[in-house]
Amino acid sequence: MEIVKKSIFNEYYQQVEFKDLYSSDPTDAVDIIIPVIHTNELWRTNLLSFYREVPIKRLLIGDGGCIDDSIKIAKEFPRVHVLNHHEYKSLGYSIRNMIEHVETDWFIYLHSDVFLPCGWFEVMKKYRGEYEWYGCLMQHTVMVEYNMDYLDRPWAGSQIGLKKAFIEGLNRIDDDYVYRQEDFVFADVVKKAGYREGKITDTFHYHQTIRKQSPYERKIKSVAIDLEIGKEEESRAAIMQIKGLVKYLDPTHGFVMGIAENMERLEELQEMSWPDFLEWVQATNPAWYPLISKGRKKIKRRKFFSFIKQKIKRILI
Repeated sequence: MEIVKKSIFNEYYQQVEFKDLYSSDPTDAVDIIIPVIHTNELWRTNLLSFYREVPIKRLLIGDGGCIDDSIKIAKEFPRVHVLNHHEYKSLGYSIRNMIEHVETDWFIYLHSDVFLPCGWFEVMKKYRGEYEWYGCLMQHTVMVEYNMDYLDRPWAGSQIGLKKAFIEGLNRIDDDYVYRQEDFVFADVVKKAGYREGKITDTFHYHQTIRKQSPYERKIKSVAIDLEIGKEEESRAAIMQIKGLVKYLDPTHGFVMGIAENMERLEELQEMSWPDFLEWVQATNPAWYPLISKGRKKIKRRKFFSFIKQKIKRILI
């Protein structure tokens, strides 16, 4: 009999008993640090996985000014210490303060939106003689509700039909090629029979994207989520990203184009100019200056050739 592996979402939402590994086996006990300003609906589930997997001596929460009930939920668990980080401007400073408050030799830094699988700590602790700071692979699970823009496509997934509207055209459907374009095909059947096909806009259904058994190979390679971000948040994130890289890291080619692209966007948003940024780089960590200057030139050349390509395309059309 084949054993079907259940989806991780089943673990996320099943009711489980609280297990405190530290109370039964305090060997290798560690402090855990977690910075928060908000969490998701799985925060309690994630905390349950932390206490199940790790002998937590103390759970240190860096409260950056929580806008939800994250602190209240965390306080339901034992040995929780909340540090007031309301006045801190950056994640880095919050982490610094929490590390300063750690009392165990080793500690664990976790994000609030992380769930630990069974055996995580047993595997991870084996490498403490090989490294002094290390992480592991990341397996993404995506649960996002968003509106799908189908443009002129018939809306599939939850439909209602009058049988007689299909009878005349059903003999057109052979056992061959109708698969994921069935919404188009059956809409055409109805319309050609003289009936009406429509789309309802004042209700909806949830369409799930989740792992399921299939006779075909169907591995998800990537998921793209397009967020609508306000100008203030986009600017803040870009500024902190590029300045954080330049101030705290040695120059490396791997980050140059990312810095240049973020800077280009900041100039478009009229939040910072290239001359001002380069002046700041020169004063803060001048070793970055030559690389970033080259990155700026590459971005400018890329934009110029893209502009020329569009001009030529218009002429040819």
